[in-house]
Parts: sequence; structure tokens; C-alpha cells
Amino acid sequence: MPPYPAYAGAPPGYLAWKPPWKGAELGRPQSGPGALAEPGRRLAARLLDGLLLLGVLGVLCGITIPVVAPHVGPLFPNTPADNGPNAPPPGIFWIFVVVFGCIVVTQLISVAYESFATARYGRTLGKAWLHIRPLRVDGSPVSGWRAMGRSALGVAVGLMSWIGLLDPLWCLWDERRQCLHDKVADTIVVNDPPPHDPTQAPPQPPPGSMASWAPYGS
Repeated sequence: MPPYPAYAGAPPGYLAWKPPWKGAELGRPQSGPGALAEPGRRLAARLLDGLLLLGVLGVLCGITIPVVAPHVGPLFPNTPADNGPNAPPPGIFWIFVVVFGCIVVTQLISVAYESFATARYGRTLGKAWLHIRPLRVDGSPVSGWRAMGRSALGVAVGLMSWIGLLDPLWCLWDERRQCLHDKVADTIVVNDPPPHDPTQAPPQPPPGSMASWAPYGS
């Protein structure tokens, strides 16, 4: 692999064998449009999308719990007959089952929402509000099936104890700012590119980078 250009202020003759900034090897600028998105912006976009899905969960619980509650008996039985060895599970148990079912359905809706929004519009609402978008590592748009796999993997990993925390935290030290689900799906998240101007020549990658500046997806 050829050395990267010396960073500003480096000693004469210095050549860096490590990319001078995250994303340089992909031909991404150090900052601004087209650069790898900051982890903080990715987290904020995820939280905004999470608020939308929290509303979906609230609606599901608000519909199903009132329907189920009258048919499960007392929530907290306090009579000997209700607490005997042959007594049915308390009502609160079934309420927990209903809530868990609503969470599962919400996660499935999350996968469908993120897959459709990414394939159709290039990003979710949260990412649109933060002006970032996922792309393939080569700069091409993320297809529907890849978006579905990326989203489903993120949801599945999130259910795996401490690994669920490791997935989003991975981008803090990764050279491409990829989470674990990004690595599997071969995707990155970048800042919105500048508006395309047909009269201007396309920007060139930094000297010595391993990839040219690939076209952005919509």
C-alpha cells in the first residue's frame, strides 16, 4: 500500500503509512459534505428515528392492553385461591407478554421502515434531519435488500447483551467510522454531498488514496 501524503506541519520527508484522517483511504474529505458522519450525528439521527418508533410502540400498547386486560383476571392476585399451585398466571404476566409482543412488532416495523426509507429516499427521517445518509463503501446507493439486512442485523445485535452496546460504539475507533452492522453490510454513513453542479469537474480524491471519489446515491 503506498504511503499517504504527509500531514500539515509534518517534518520534511515524512510519509504517513496511516491514513491522515478517517475516510481518507476511501477518498472521503476530512470534513464537510461527503466526509464520514460524526458518531454524535449518527447517534442523534438514531434517537430521532427511535422517537418515531416509540410513538408506534405507544399506539400498539394503547390498543392491545385495554383489549387484553379485561380477559386476564386480576393483575396482582391477593386471595389464597388465586395464589395456589394450580392458579393461572397473574394478569400482570399476560400484560408483560402483550408489551413484549408489541416491542417485537415495533422492531419488525423498524426494519421495514428503515429498509423502505433507505432504498426509496436514501435515508430515514432521522438521518434526513441530521443531513447524513448511508452509502456502500464504494459510494453507490444502498439497495433495498442490503438496507433490510443492515437494519435487521442492527436490531438483532441490539438484543445480544453487551454486544448490543459494542455495535454502535464501534464507530468511535474504527478507521471508517463503521458500526459492526456497517461492516457486515459493507456500508458507511456520510454527510450530505454538495448540490451537483454539471459545470464543475468532480472533486478528486486525496493523493495516494486507495479509492476515487465515487458518485453519491440519491
